[in-house]
Amino acid sequence: MAIDARRTSDAISAAVCRRAIFRGCAVLLIWSWIAGCSVLPQSKEISLSHNVTKNVSFSILEDYDKGQDLREIAKDFQLIKELGIDVLRCSLGWDDYEPSPGQYDFAWLHDFVRLAAAYDIKLRPYIGYTPLWAGSAGSADGVDWNNPPGDYEAWHRFVYEIVSALRDYPNVLSYEIYNEQNAQFWWDGSIEEYQRTLRLGAFAIRAANPNAQILMGGLVFPDHDWLRSMLESGHARHYDITPFHAYPETWTDSDVVVENYLNAGYRAFVHDNATLGEAEPIWINEMGFAATPGKSEVEQANWWARAVSTFLADAHIEHIGVYELKDLPLDKEAIGDDKNYYLGITRADRTRKLAFHTVALLTDLLSVGELTSAGSEASVTVSEGNAGELHRRLFKRADGKQVLFVYDKQADPTVTVKLQTPGKTAFKYELNGAITKYAAFDGSTLSDIRLAAGQVAIFRIDP
Repeated sequence: MAIDARRTSDAISAAVCRRAIFRGCAVLLIWSWIAGCSVLPQSKEISLSHNVTKNVSFSILEDYDKGQDLREIAKDFQLIKELGIDVLRCSLGWDDYEPSPGQYDFAWLHDFVRLAAAYDIKLRPYIGYTPLWAGSAGSADGVDWNNPPGDYEAWHRFVYEIVSALRDYPNVLSYEIYNEQNAQFWWDGSIEEYQRTLRLGAFAIRAANPNAQILMGGLVFPDHDWLRSMLESGHARHYDITPFHAYPETWTDSDVVVENYLNAGYRAFVHDNATLGEAEPIWINEMGFAATPGKSEVEQANWWARAVSTFLADAHIEHIGVYELKDLPLDKEAIGDDKNYYLGITRADRTRKLAFHTVALLTDLLSVGELTSAGSEASVTVSEGNAGELHRRLFKRADGKQVLFVYDKQADPTVTVKLQTPGKTAFKYELNGAITKYAAFDGSTLSDIRLAAGQVAIFRIDP
């Protein structure tokens, strides 16, 4: 359903909700399917055997429909700047910007992009949400916006027109072709229909703006079977980034957690991307944790510290997309489950959760361009108590500073961490960003680190 800028703000809010209401059902269904597959994650720690250097970046996610109040959006942009993130992933609805055939309406969009530029925010939008008039018949799911194009010429023209309209804005970096297309709730069509949609969309983008990057739509999870079908059909040449999404501990079975999410299926995904594809960078361009009733904001903040450090310790993941800026208002309908309401790092009224400060801390420490994962250079010994499930991550920055994460998911040991690369001063961070000098550091060893189960200890070691 298209959004008319002349409608009431309630109607606009309802359409915004459309972008979220199916998420719970889609991810629950896809993970129910995964549970029956042979690639279910084994309880295996990520490899820390060798150092890997890569360029790391972050983005934040929030969707806006045509006609939303730009004054309210400016308040979101101010929050984004406070996070230290300068990239926003958002949607461009085909149903918004071509509500009837050949009637392109980009006036509000120009204002939106200029507003983002005023806040020094770069945009990585995904294009999706098929209008009723342009879609295929689809199935009997009762919705139209997830249908593949029925008129591929119209699809090509629309992509060309919208990319041409935004060509002169240097803060629009890329375009992603649809979203979560390996889940029927988001793509009610075949993989062959998606391939054609991607291919024609890529032709249009490159004709309108050869400098723009192209992303395949982010997959619900690292679906190596789906990716292999794309690669074997020669479609890797039509995109520049291979993205997937990650919601372990929100929309997964209880035995799928952050630490084993990058499983055998993920390793097959990486292998195929490198050998059958063109070794495109791999991004997690959407990930999050729902702080539902019964789960605390402290759990959410610790999840972000665990997930960001774990995923960036992997040799291949270069980008983290934070889902999302704000909670869904409780007076908006959500289909399936209530997790959709609690994914924000702020509440619906923009008051900050603890996770907001944690994400700001993580970007300050790790969003520094070139970053080396060096977990093998940190050795942990238990000096008091017993370890349960102990984890450590070490990152080395180009400025010589090191960032250490250490935690035990099950127990409360006191540990000592010895570093191969010495430093002069160590600092300890709390999840709210508070920092203190860590006295029990002798230049190479951090002693007397008292861990509490599930709580991440974060340190910065300066040269």
